[in-house]
Amino acid sequence: MKEARWRSPEAASGLLLSRKWVQTFVFELPDLSPAELKSSLRYKVQAILPVNTDEFVFHTQLFHHKKKKYGAAFLAPPSAAKAFPHPARDLRVGVPLVLPPGVSSRALLFVATPEGLSPHLYENGVLKTSFAPLDARDQILRKRLTDQFPDIEIVALAPDRDVPLPFDLRERQLKEALRDRTINAFPLWDPPQPSRLPGLAGSLLAAGGLVLIGMTLLNSWSLRQQRNDAWKSWLRQNETAGLTLSQQDKLPILLKAQGVPVPELFVHLAAVWGDQTKILDLEWSQNKLTLTAESPSALLSLRKLTADPWFKNIKVNDIRTQKNGREAFTIEGGLSLDR
Repeated sequence: MKEARWRSPEAASGLLLSRKWVQTFVFELPDLSPAELKSSLRYKVQAILPVNTDEFVFHTQLFHHKKKKYGAAFLAPPSAAKAFPHPARDLRVGVPLVLPPGVSSRALLFVATPEGLSPHLYENGVLKTSFAPLDARDQILRKRLTDQFPDIEIVALAPDRDVPLPFDLRERQLKEALRDRTINAFPLWDPPQPSRLPGLAGSLLAAGGLVLIGMTLLNSWSLRQQRNDAWKSWLRQNETAGLTLSQQDKLPILLKAQGVPVPELFVHLAAVWGDQTKILDLEWSQNKLTLTAESPSALLSLRKLTADPWFKNIKVNDIRTQKNGREAFTIEGGLSLDR
């Protein structure tokens, strides 16, 4: 990397984007397909971060590290994003998503930027938390931060030779990270373009994948039919009259109930969600509720569920977009049985 220049509204072009213009967040993701991963990442950002994503230009990227999947979210104010060239293929976010080999699993990285020293916490080599930039001359404030992590490795980066590190951090400077131009070192602001030259091997793999998908769908359909039959049998045995959830008279659900007021639970879910949300699967086992549902907006349905006192410790497993445009989601949690 040669004479990296930080982007500013006055600059006509630049190479690195400081945290003044771009905020970077990293989340570990479940083992899902790329489309499902993007939906899960967008939900995590909207549900967890204390920001309104509608007020930012929002980009996402997926990457792998040590056999795990991660998603990076980049947020920039509209005023800053308008100053970026289109497409901004020469602009990179000025903080590594992953540290190079040889650094401890827990490390605190100081990046020299025009705004000051930008501290970033890494766990297992992956970016976890970013702190507000510090004045490079403020030794007291920097010591307060490092004292919070007494057993952590302190490392530093100076991507721009015009913005050097303080003298006491220069001996801890990482050199190899500057030579690594992959997404894990300094990710591009614009997502990388997918390859347009798939080879013969890729075509053969795709054909084989289609066969496997067909077999999987057939097996899934058979399992769903078995679950439907089991559910209908359970209904006939219990002769419950109040189980209709809105207008869903035949729910494709296998419910394993253990001491839960089942009819009351379904009637309550109907009141919470109305007609828009359709339950696909519900299970209560070992005091854990597992629920799969489908709605036009998974985020809206989840907000209603988490706000209801009947449910507690709600955790979202995944969100997937269906071919019909609706979103299917799976959650785990508990019930407040002492309500």
